[in-house]
Amino acid sequence: MAKILVISQDLGLIDAITESLRSEGHGVSSSSKPKGVSFLIQGKEYDIVFIDVHIHDEPYEKIVQIVRKMAPEAEVVLITSYAFPYISRQDTDDVTSYLVQPLSEEKIRNVAKRTLRQARISREKRHMLSNITKAKKQWEATVDAIDDPIFLIDLDYNIVRANLMTYRRLGKGVNKVLGEKCYHIFHGADNAPDDCPGRRAMLSGKMASDVIQFKGLDERLSCDVYPQVFAGGGFVHHLHTPTLSYETQSELMTTYEKVFDESMLPILLIDIEDYKIVDANRKALEFFGREPGMIFNVAIAGLFAPTFSERAIDSLIEVLRNKGGSFASRIVDGPGDDRDVVIIANRVNIRNRRLAAVMILPVELL
Repeated sequence: MAKILVISQDLGLIDAITESLRSEGHGVSSSSKPKGVSFLIQGKEYDIVFIDVHIHDEPYEKIVQIVRKMAPEAEVVLITSYAFPYISRQDTDDVTSYLVQPLSEEKIRNVAKRTLRQARISREKRHMLSNITKAKKQWEATVDAIDDPIFLIDLDYNIVRANLMTYRRLGKGVNKVLGEKCYHIFHGADNAPDDCPGRRAMLSGKMASDVIQFKGLDERLSCDVYPQVFAGGGFVHHLHTPTLSYETQSELMTTYEKVFDESMLPILLIDIEDYKIVDANRKALEFFGREPGMIFNVAIAGLFAPTFSERAIDSLIEVLRNKGGSFASRIVDGPGDDRDVVIIANRVNIRNRRLAAVMILPVELL
């Protein structure tokens, strides 16, 4: 159960909270000497720290700062007599919840349960963000190591991502490149050139390539453009010297495909019109224990645990309506076991089709 610390100079208050929470099986420690909080917290991993705002020997704001510094994972609950604690004069983001007097066993237990639930959700979000951040940094480091300019544009020709070599060759900083029109940055023009392979790729939905003059780089380069299905959609541009061999180009794209296909997380591509699967990476096929022909054109609703299926589809629709997001659910894996997961989804448009990229993050990986 949880490890809880109560800090107050009101011994009756300490006894009430301690008795209520110990009866729930929690381990409860207490301190009536606020100046000794640092020693008490050091080396301990508390889940919740209750702090009485009516302490005389030390400002409670200072105690909150000490707790935040020495026990950053702990949730802070202020014990107060304010009728509306959220307007108290020193309210900060460091405070998770409030326990408002007069106290009752039910109130104490409910606040503790709610705070522990919030702590679990917060930890899951931090771990998920950490995993996603690590994967993003790994990908960026890989692309930044490539000696050719590589950048991604959206359907309006806005540059939304670029590798380090792009900035170096342009001689411009991030704030002078991202969000700008690619034809303005690379060609000094008000519209895309007539021979723009990016325009052809948008119209055909297929890879396009051409050798064109880049005024912004003062160089004539080969420009290969590839439709990007995931990460919100768009078009990847790879600039290189025209002498680059076909074999080298193929090897580079094979490397990109390998990075995606060897992702440690299952990823599905679904059609928003009927919510059926149109593509899946290798990890998704392994996760669901299916061959490619046995998962394509399958309704995604059938992958969720029966009692979660309808709610999951409703959540997915809501996330996609908001242009991306996540939600918790339960999915049936290949062996037929229910798995708690976090679903991360966003909309993509490919060849005028309304699709969605769905990433499945098993909770045990968080």
